Amino acid sequence: MKKIVSLVILVTVLATVQIASACVGKTIHLGISNSPNELLLAEMASLLITERTGSSVKVDVYKDSKELYSAVRKGNVNVIIEKPGRALEVLGKQKAAGSSAFDFVKSEYRKSMNMVWLEPIGGSQQYASVLTVDTLSNYPALPKLLNKLSGVLNNDTYAKLLKTVDSSDKARKVAKDFLKGKKLI
Repeated sequence: MKKIVSLVILVTVLATVQIASACVGKTIHLGISNSPNELLLAEMASLLITERTGSSVKVDVYKDSKELYSAVRKGNVNVIIEKPGRALEVLGKQKAAGSSAFDFVKSEYRKSMNMVWLEPIGGSQQYASVLTVDTLSNYPALPKLLNKLSGVLNNDTYAKLLKTVDSSDKARKVAKDFLKGKKLI
């Protein structure tokens, strides 16, 4: 009986160590083009993910969308903050007649880029989080978590928050205060 109990304890310990080591060092890379709009949204997403899941998030700022999408293709970025207008440019397409730009790029990104658009985050530019399919399969709870931003951020609020941001340090503080105020973290 002692051997069975010892064996069960050993297996449990080894399984726990294996699970814990699988999470160690995993970092979600959130890529953005260099703009104050995207920086504020990226900080909100980063804080939300870190505080609610315990996963590490690194915000990677790229000089332009060409550099950003190159990093996505190489697998260096898991999540991006994107808007439909720029997404159309990236795709090199015009939106289909009768459909919204958001619905069109959502469909096209899934087909041609293996990326999934989440709900629009609000703000006048209608940004959204966009995840690679691999990220979605590795972090299945991420869409539900990131979609929480869509319901709490409207154009007026976002404009006020954006006016207070003048540096990346300030963007993080503004994002943290906002998320705490909305009881999201």
